[in-house]
Amino acid sequence: MPQTRITRLNTSLALVSLCAITGSTLAVDPHFSLVNTIAEINAITVPIEQYTGQHDVMTGGVSVGDFNIDGWPDLYIPGLGSVPDMLFINQQDGTFEDQAASWGIDRLHMGQGSAVGDVNNDGLPDLYVQSFGPADQQAQPGHALLYINQGPDAMGNWTFSEEAEQRGVNRVMTIVAGKGAAFGDVDLDGDLDLFAATWQFTPGADGNRLFENNGNGYFTNISDEALPEPPFALRGFTPKIVDVTGDRYPDLLLTCDFATSRLYVNNGPDQHGRISFRDETETANITNDNNGMGSTLNDFNGDGMLDWFMTNIHVSSANYYNTLYMGMSISEAGNPVFLDQAQVRGVSDNGWGWGVVSGDYNNDGDVDIVATNGWPQWPNEPTRYWNNDGNGNFNDTSFNTGLSFHIDGRGLVQLDYDRDGDLDLAFVDNGGPFRLYRNDLDEAGRPFSHYLRIDLNTDLHPCLAPMGYGTRVIATYAGREHLRVIDGASSYLGQSELTVHFGTEIITEIDSVRFEWADGSVTTIENPAIDQQMTVYAYHPADFTQDGAFTFYDVAAMIRAYIDGSDSADFNGDGSQNVLDIMDFISSYQNPCE
Repeated sequence: MPQTRITRLNTSLALVSLCAITGSTLAVDPHFSLVNTIAEINAITVPIEQYTGQHDVMTGGVSVGDFNIDGWPDLYIPGLGSVPDMLFINQQDGTFEDQAASWGIDRLHMGQGSAVGDVNNDGLPDLYVQSFGPADQQAQPGHALLYINQGPDAMGNWTFSEEAEQRGVNRVMTIVAGKGAAFGDVDLDGDLDLFAATWQFTPGADGNRLFENNGNGYFTNISDEALPEPPFALRGFTPKIVDVTGDRYPDLLLTCDFATSRLYVNNGPDQHGRISFRDETETANITNDNNGMGSTLNDFNGDGMLDWFMTNIHVSSANYYNTLYMGMSISEAGNPVFLDQAQVRGVSDNGWGWGVVSGDYNNDGDVDIVATNGWPQWPNEPTRYWNNDGNGNFNDTSFNTGLSFHIDGRGLVQLDYDRDGDLDLAFVDNGGPFRLYRNDLDEAGRPFSHYLRIDLNTDLHPCLAPMGYGTRVIATYAGREHLRVIDGASSYLGQSELTVHFGTEIITEIDSVRFEWADGSVTTIENPAIDQQMTVYAYHPADFTQDGAFTFYDVAAMIRAYIDGSDSADFNGDGSQNVLDIMDFISSYQNPCE
């Protein structure tokens, strides 16, 4: 594919930069306030006994999605059989309204994990939910749900239609075991595939499903032919679909219980276009986790490589800790090499860990970590807020943030629900009330708290998966590159918002933001204005005028640029303008995904 460079000038005057580095001495901890009453969220998450086994105490997820595409994040919260599922739609004034009934998803069932993605490429976020079936029956397999977003009707009323069975994703395995889920484009064909994790004990029972999107929102189970045979039954909790080798093809990072976490590296397509994976867990040094629960992926030390953090059960006498696999290199064989540094970097212990998220909560330019924990009759630990020192070393400053509470935490997500430029948090307490914590960063005594937030829209590009899945975003400011990756933001049984968040602290000028799309093309925006939430579009490769359509005017604009010797006529990105650019433009016009 041609490399595209789009340069836009700053739309407002940037102030002179006051500091040349991030993580400065001005950085302070944020303060979070419990705002359930203010936000009008009165959800409870109490599981019923019909879950069987210990599935009831392991459940409790939450997912974020802009389901009515108004630019404000909404919350899906499973009712766990005690109450119907809830869908809190953001009212854009700091409050939410539960509209699950009108949307058609107020189902009374035994829900588990969920994920958000546009499976049929219609520009509307859909919702996948793992479930053990109706609340008035015994738990049973074959009841996963796929809610297809129908958009608004003539009266402006939004609804979902449940279509898991006809679309081929209702049955994850033959026993009750489904847990987390994640979307991603594993074959880079422009649509979202689905991985559903299972936690199971039965030898030989099928599970940990990979469903390939057929291109129309209907799926085919390709697990047997695409996934390697595991050496033991995987007790899957949290899957992630993200490229960690640098070849653009997303890999599978599976956080699993009882030392069964795996790293499956994507082989790319074979001569018939079929995708397969190879098990590189040991070669990548993913060998220290004992009870992997939740996970988050980010570049914690700013070296341009993704690092993988997993929550575990902390048992010091048995050397059980959280794991922080720092990305070190890519081997000659094309495999990532990690090194577990959780203990030396200060994030090894958060009790019986579950949900975890990572983001720049104090807007100082580096990525912090928040983790929840809890288990009945287990020594309870407070919620952890680990502040990054800018080099990937962490300090537990939970008591300074208002997050040092004790709950039986399970799901945990982040979102900027009030769109004030800082990251808020939502926790699920297994057996207790749902908790929404507002980040009051502007009230925490900071002199400055600047930011840039970016939504990605790939609807106009036929070769890219919806919602920007698979995109690498690199913002350059304060002499450093700051990496974010759109990997679905999945954690334990849920998913955070997909909006890219950069904190800049007192920095008032961003040099550039580079978007490395999953098809290999690149968009660069120069000097974007700070303190805004902007939307960046990926256009059809031949949409030369970038107006959302490709017509004769695009051809004319390309010819004019070529005659004028404009840099924009370098369509193939080889540094010169010649007849090859014209040929590549015509080819892209006809076959944009080749």
